[in-house]
Amino acid sequence: MPTVFLLSATMLVSPVLAAAPEPAHVLHHKGGPVEQAGSGRVDSEAYLRGIVAVRLGDDLEAAQAFRTALLADPANMDLLRQAFVRSVMVGDPQAVELARVVDKTPQDRSVISALVLGDDAAVRGAWPEAVQYYHRAGADPMARLIMPLLLAWCQQAQGHADEAIESLLHGPGSVLMPFYTLHAGLIAQVAGQSDRAESLFEQAQKVMPGYDMLLTRSHAAWLWTHGQQDKARAVIRKLVETDSILGLAGPALQANIARYPVTSAREGIARAYVLTAFLLRQQAREQAQQGPGGEGSALNLFQFNEAARLMLGFALAMDPTLVDARLMLAEIQDDEQHFAAARETLVRVPPQDPLAIVATLRLAVLETTNDHPADAIPLLQHLLEQAPGQIVIERALGNAYSQTKDWKAAIAAYTRAIDLANAQKSPDWTLLFLRGMAYHEAGDWAAAKTDTRAALAYAPDEPLLLNFLGYGMVEQHEDLAEAEQLLRKAHALDDQDAAITDSLGWVRVEQGDLAGGIPLLEKAAEQTPEDPEVNYHLGEAYWRVGRKAEAVDQWNVALGLHPSPADESLIRAALQKAGVPPTPPTGLTAPVVAPSATPVATPAPAQPAQEQGKHTP
Repeated sequence: MPTVFLLSATMLVSPVLAAAPEPAHVLHHKGGPVEQAGSGRVDSEAYLRGIVAVRLGDDLEAAQAFRTALLADPANMDLLRQAFVRSVMVGDPQAVELARVVDKTPQDRSVISALVLGDDAAVRGAWPEAVQYYHRAGADPMARLIMPLLLAWCQQAQGHADEAIESLLHGPGSVLMPFYTLHAGLIAQVAGQSDRAESLFEQAQKVMPGYDMLLTRSHAAWLWTHGQQDKARAVIRKLVETDSILGLAGPALQANIARYPVTSAREGIARAYVLTAFLLRQQAREQAQQGPGGEGSALNLFQFNEAARLMLGFALAMDPTLVDARLMLAEIQDDEQHFAAARETLVRVPPQDPLAIVATLRLAVLETTNDHPADAIPLLQHLLEQAPGQIVIERALGNAYSQTKDWKAAIAAYTRAIDLANAQKSPDWTLLFLRGMAYHEAGDWAAAKTDTRAALAYAPDEPLLLNFLGYGMVEQHEDLAEAEQLLRKAHALDDQDAAITDSLGWVRVEQGDLAGGIPLLEKAAEQTPEDPEVNYHLGEAYWRVGRKAEAVDQWNVALGLHPSPADESLIRAALQKAGVPPTPPTGLTAPVVAPSATPVATPAPAQPAQEQGKHTP
């Protein structure tokens, strides 16, 4: 994909927001940056509410707040643009009225206003008017990529399906040709050209890079309605086998196999916008892989996500029931840590949609990863009733129970997942690792060690496993020589992981090699200065070598970093051993660690550490 210039038109955020601490963007027109204009009457409460909502990713609240602020100062073009773009993002019908206001001034027109007005004309069935607006938006390089789709659907709606299909198949060459061919098939199907539709679906499959859900569902519907039921079911089965999460929707997709996903020009246009959002997401990932010096590095991930959310807003305005758009939107919101917004997006998925089960799983995972596992558990239990025997659900349930520290229930869920994986002859070391950690937290080190060794049999060079097993053996003071071998291997595989560096330093200290252990512990503390376990270990090493004041400093720092109950007991015991009251610092940053400048003395016998928390990255 070429660099996306559509972004310059999508960043309709005010200069006031741009001056705020977090990243924001200023709209630019051909004549330069837009100056704020208005009467000076500002509804400060509504305006600030809009700014906060933007920061939280709540576009619905932002749109309402900026529209309220605009009422107090209708001449303020900056407020108008902000109210407009946020309204577009949530598919609010008022975006159309705001687009008409923006469009009255030629210098304020943009790709966005042209697309909004074009979509409104399409919804009203005013197809020639829609074509005019779409042509105006086509000046943007990214819009040009999907413009053939928008214009072709307009042609189809006006009864010119043949011309629409030809324009997609024989237009200028494009990386989107597989998708143009797919939409040509959809246009043929909507126009009643059934035989031609099937030919185009098969042609699209030959050039499509991987499986495409829209293509697969459309082709399966064609096969089913033409008496090829077995072949239709096989097509859906092959699709869902490519992804374990999508596999959950297999029964629902089979039950809805005769339903075409696109039955009108309006739905076809909505799908074109979802494709645009997908391309933006892909380009963002490619840019991230290139690093800060890559092509287009001035455009950051936030900008790409904003543009993608706009495209999904267009899609949902054209088809509010389009679940593909909601799933992608929730993914972006989750990536941006706008969890409340992502949750709201997912709960709006129609329960009767074949992909509703996927949305429910994503909602449950979202709740688990954002400290609401108690809300996730009933969702996952309901999913198991709908789709029993699914590894992905059992894994998610085990994770949710782990978050609530219900280790018995977590172990049971992971065990069911492991049994299912083994029955399918596809053992998964990550499931063994998850159950091993749960066993460890439940105090059953023997079972934890057994699972971790079994996982290592499948992934012998996985630093996570080597570190977990090696550190666990150190905790138990069990064969420290083997533990050091495991940790040395983990460190060789990933010497930048602070937890592994700390583990290796700690096993050397526990074996009496203070000269070799302290530099490793100091390096770990520099990498993760806010890890209470690392600070405790470094303090213990300092104490054993006679650097007692530094040891007390490290323990007090560790105490102020909200350690786990087990870690806190160790830290308080260490401070009691030192004969000083605990005085955790008010800040959360450990003092600067300096390597020892004095020879290391022979240590006095030390009490073994008994901390029971897991020590993994």
